[in-house]
Amino acid sequence: MPRAKDLREAYNNFYVEPLKEDQEFKEFYVERQGVVSPMIDLKDRIELAAREEKYLFLGFRGSGKSTELYRLEAALDKSRFLVVNYSIRDDLNLSDFDFRDFFVSMALKVYDIASAESIPLNPDIEKDFQDFAKRITNITEEEVTSQSSGGLSWSKIITLKLSREAKTRQCLRTELDQKISDLIQRLNWMIWDIENKSGKKLVIIVDDLDKLARGQQSEDFFYKNYQLLIEPNCFVVYTFPIPLAFNPQYENVRHAFTSDVTLLQMPIWKRNGERHEAGRKFYTDVILQRIDPKLLDAGVLEYAIESTGKLTELVEVMKEASLNAFRSGQERIAEKDVAAALDKLRMTFDRTLTEAHKKKLLKINSCKEAREEDPDSVLTRELLFSLTAVEYEDDQGRWCEINPMLIPLVEKWNQSP
Repeated sequence: MPRAKDLREAYNNFYVEPLKEDQEFKEFYVERQGVVSPMIDLKDRIELAAREEKYLFLGFRGSGKSTELYRLEAALDKSRFLVVNYSIRDDLNLSDFDFRDFFVSMALKVYDIASAESIPLNPDIEKDFQDFAKRITNITEEEVTSQSSGGLSWSKIITLKLSREAKTRQCLRTELDQKISDLIQRLNWMIWDIENKSGKKLVIIVDDLDKLARGQQSEDFFYKNYQLLIEPNCFVVYTFPIPLAFNPQYENVRHAFTSDVTLLQMPIWKRNGERHEAGRKFYTDVILQRIDPKLLDAGVLEYAIESTGKLTELVEVMKEASLNAFRSGQERIAEKDVAAALDKLRMTFDRTLTEAHKKKLLKINSCKEAREEDPDSVLTRELLFSLTAVEYEDDQGRWCEINPMLIPLVEKWNQSP
């Protein structure tokens, strides 16, 4: 969609979804200035590496990770690499997530790329994997035959059963309890066959692992199973929940991988309180790529940027503000429209914060750090997961601040007994 010329178009241009298509990138993508792009970092590492490396890709919710991963897929040399880029949200049940389900889904994705790229798998490797997958999910030939008539491949049938049927997940987990290495071995046989016949290296990009339904889920997945995550014999990029990086166990996980690459929110202030001009330009360009500046009253955009300081919330606020202005019969977005949108989001945060959270946020606001003295405490991680506290990086290093949207509440919290 081109840049909005009226409020109706503005409302539709302010959507909080990853950019995926070439046209979307052309019209809406904004390069982050003053930092090495995580996408460029990963691209360079993959294209230079002589071995199949594994990477952790970190970033807070709404920072633009999925968009950067789509850019990575598009940027890799097609003559050298085959890319499997997928989201676990599309194939798995995130409220009932298990590492065994995950490796089955990865193996099915690798199997499907061979079909999509017209790469004939070795018949013995293909049949062995099919028989193994059907056995561990307890799917019958009759089920495959009946559902295949509807246009579904056998791999898609298994994926759907895995995401929708608790019985299938339980059967699979029981079967793989002592056989997970057998599954990974079959995965690696397929990878070897695909790479050997295509003459290309396989790159698997796994998105949305940072969106596991509960914090304990992500801890269990990465802290208990990280040795398994480095077993696939190809390049793999795993999205990683950045709040887990504040846990002392993270050091054990990090050293098992080739590198961890972090996408942080662009700051609007430096740690010393000076304006961060590159960050402000980034957010300004994000909005002005989507909306004609004639639709904004003077000072509105700067007010919105300083009140959010995060990519997703800024877009959400501008979407809500465009709706507010449209309802009022206006032709431009005024400061009061942005203020109403901010109040709506701010109330949601304030309702969910405990006194302990508020006390911790006041401390973060004062010292610009979000480390926990007690390694067993989950307080900081809860604040980071919820984006109530935000981590930034500038030329003075990495630091933390409370969500700029909550700054108006600080005085109220300070006065609380």
